[in-house]
This record gives sequence, C-alpha cells and structure tokens, in this order.
Amino acid sequence: MKFILFCAALAVLLAVGQCDPDFRQIMQQCMQSTQVTETDLKDFMASGMQSTAKENMKCYTKCLMEKQGHLTNGQFNAQALLDTLKNVPQMKDKMDEITSGVNACKEIKGSNDCDTAFKVTMCLKEHKAMPGHH
Repeated sequence: MKFILFCAALAVLLAVGQCDPDFRQIMQQCMQSTQVTETDLKDFMASGMQSTAKENMKCYTKCLMEKQGHLTNGQFNAQALLDTLKNVPQMKDKMDEITSGVNACKEIKGSNDCDTAFKVTMCLKEHKAMPGHH
C-alpha cells in the first residue's frame, strides 16, 4: 500500500500534519465504516478534491473529524482544530493566517453532519488553513 503518499494527501485534507500510527488507524476505521476505498480517496485527490464528492466521502470526512475531536454533534470545533495545528511544526509560524481561515469556516452548516464536515474541510482548503497548501 502506498500509504505514506496517501497519508500525506489526507493529512493535508484533514489538517493533521503528522502521519502518525493513530491517524492511520483512524483512517482505516473510517474507511471501513463509510465504505470508502483507497481508490475513492485517490480519485478524490486526483480530481483536486472537488466539492461534488460522494456522500460516503463526506461521511468519511465527518468520521475523521469526529475521531480527532474536531467535530462534535455535527458542530465544527474550531478551537480543537487550532490546538491540533499548534503542535504541527510546519504550522507554528502560520498560526495567524490559519486562525483567520478557521474562524472564517467555523459557522458553516451543511444539509447534514457529513455535509457539514465536508463543507468545513473544503472551506479550510480554500482559506489555506491547513498544511501543504502554502
């Protein structure tokens, strides 16, 4: 499995800079629970992470965010995300920019929890409030 590359791409998507074993485990659990395959994820990345993702991809985003404490009861927890990012070495010097991006995205609501998680993630990507987009 080309996990490292994958992990890096997904880490970017979900604002977690490290590819630690815990995150890998979370990814696997979420892939199983939402029936998302590696091919689905690769296609999603290859298409530039479009906002027209399939429902299970949106729910996969929600699963990852929930397991990391960045989404609780369908509500984006901006502070939890910022706390995570503060510990990522390459993010430390960009916290002002990141904080404004996170704040711009924190009120977003989708049609359901999966949609909310996905829309927040897309918003963060737009605002470059995640690693790898600078």
